[in-house]
Amino acid sequence: MRRFGFLGTSGAVPSAERDTISLVFEDDAGLVLLDCGGSPVQRLRRLGLDPLRLTQVVLTHLHPDHAYGLPALLQCLMLLGRSASLPVVCRPEHVEPLQTLLDVFKLGGPRMGFAAPLTPIDLAPGARAFRVGALSVSTAPNEHGSMPNFAVRVDVDGGGAVVYSSDTQPCEAVVALSRGADTLIHEATFPQRHRGRFGVHSTAAEAGEIAARAGVRRLILAHVEADYHGELETLADEARKHFGGVVDVARELALYPL
Repeated sequence: MRRFGFLGTSGAVPSAERDTISLVFEDDAGLVLLDCGGSPVQRLRRLGLDPLRLTQVVLTHLHPDHAYGLPALLQCLMLLGRSASLPVVCRPEHVEPLQTLLDVFKLGGPRMGFAAPLTPIDLAPGARAFRVGALSVSTAPNEHGSMPNFAVRVDVDGGGAVVYSSDTQPCEAVVALSRGADTLIHEATFPQRHRGRFGVHSTAAEAGEIAARAGVRRLILAHVEADYHGELETLADEARKHFGGVVDVARELALYPL
């Protein structure tokens, strides 16, 4: 079975209904976690997925809502008796700070019972990162101000691909990575009327423009700031003015077929 789902869909501040953004991709060979906020083990279990099936974790950048759940994840997996290695994929410049974070919690050493090697990506646009079963994962640096970051593409053998923009202002790198993909998951932190509130993020309208330029079939809006969780359909309509394909808003704790 090949599926992807949202453990969380919010921007940096969660609401009562939506946790900070994190995604999981499922293949018969295992699970791939993209970003790690909130309580990842609890969220995986709510999706009916076994956390011990994780084979790779990807941390796109070091803002807390995308990375602060990593120590909790490793601690839980240790207590659940994991023994298999769990690579944590990140940008090269984030290896050292992530190791420092794990050292604070005394994680990553022999007492944990399994290895969690911090594995840097190749910064070339479209570079292959790893493969899990029928899923092939590639990356491309995006534009997130002073915080180095990257977008992620997951291709499925036999056709079909999903791209996750991570946090980014509109950029050509996400357009290029998304060409030929079926689905683009693009951040829509705020509506166009508040353009500039967060200069290194995108509006729903801008997400629609990126999807149109990339030629994808479907756009899923995610990373919506909590202030706008009450106007999600308005954000979708804003994106539809710029993109003629299918526009959805990411559903919390929902699984989608790949």
